[in-house]
Amino acid sequence: MPVKFNYASLKGFIKEHFGTNRKFAKFLTISETALYDRLANRTPFTQTEMDRVSDHFELNAEETSRLFFTKKNTENRI
Repeated sequence: MPVKFNYASLKGFIKEHFGTNRKFAKFLTISETALYDRLANRTPFTQTEMDRVSDHFELNAEETSRLFFTKKNTENRI
């Protein structure tokens, strides 16, 4: 079973720093559809995309991990 990530922190980060998903997608140089696919766990974020965010905002490893690698809690789901 593939790992699913919880992007709640990333969504808050997008709203705070970009205002819209469209602006964030443009920053990553991807389409809005591609961004929605990533946020829905259909397609993973690339290393380049994560590096772009981390480098631009001077995030440390912990901050980057919180945005991109928080696992979804699916233990009690039926």
